[in-house]
Formats: sequence, structure tokens, C-alpha cells
Amino acid sequence: MKVIRIDGFKGLVTAVFMGACLFAGFVISPGYAAMYLWNKYLVTDFMFPQLSLYQGILLWAIIFLSYTILTKGRFSVSFQSSSDIRDEEIESIIKSAKISSQLKMMNKIVSKSDVFTHSDKNPYASENKEETNTISAEDNGEDKISEIK
Repeated sequence: MKVIRIDGFKGLVTAVFMGACLFAGFVISPGYAAMYLWNKYLVTDFMFPQLSLYQGILLWAIIFLSYTILTKGRFSVSFQSSSDIRDEEIESIIKSAKISSQLKMMNKIVSKSDVFTHSDKNPYASENKEETNTISAEDNGEDKISEIK
């Protein structure tokens, strides 16, 4: 099953951008926060040495690895591999979903067309009554079309 597909230069640029964003979000930002907190509280209060951004990233890595070791590798987020579904099965599922959505749309159209509204005024009647055809009901229940002149 194809999960990630990179097509051409645009796909490569997009993949590099996504990697840089993930690196910045999960490595540099927590490293900056660790550096800031270290420099704010430990340098001023206890005269510890000041850290650079690189050292803050290393401090974050130490904190993360310590957490991983102490919790024995159990994360609150778990990753599972997808079930072994072949591409043909996925395509058949997508086709059936498209067909069902088209059927829902058709059913909605048919249900809207089934609504019958009756009005006393005929919107198709002409102003000139001499040229119109009308439907008249007889007492015996039969319908006839008669021409009025």
C-alpha cells in the first residue's frame, strides 16, 4: 500500500518543507524552551553557565530520552501498522463509495421531484381563452379535453 508518494520537484520541495516544519516543531521549539527556562531560572538564581540554542536542544534530547527510558518506551501515542489491504481492494472500496454517493444524490433528486404541488391557478394558461385547451370533468367521472372557442 502506498502511503507517501512524491511526484516531481514540487513534491520534493513539499516533503522537505514538511520535514523542516516537523524538525522545528519537535526539536528546535522544545530546545529553545529548555534553553530559555535554564537561562532564566538557573543562571540568575544559582549561577549556572548560560546555554546556547544547540545546548538547549541537547538538554531537550536528554529530557526526552530520560522520559523514554523511565517509562520503558511506553508512549501515550501508539502507532499501528495498517492492515494488509491490497490496492485493488482499496480501489473497489473507493468505487463503491462513489457509486453510493451518486445513488444518494439521485435519490434526493427523485424525492424532490415526487413532491406534487397543486394550485388553483394554471401557470401555463394563456391570457387568450379562445386558444387554450382545458380539461373538464363530467358528472360520470370521465375526463375530456375540449376546445374552447
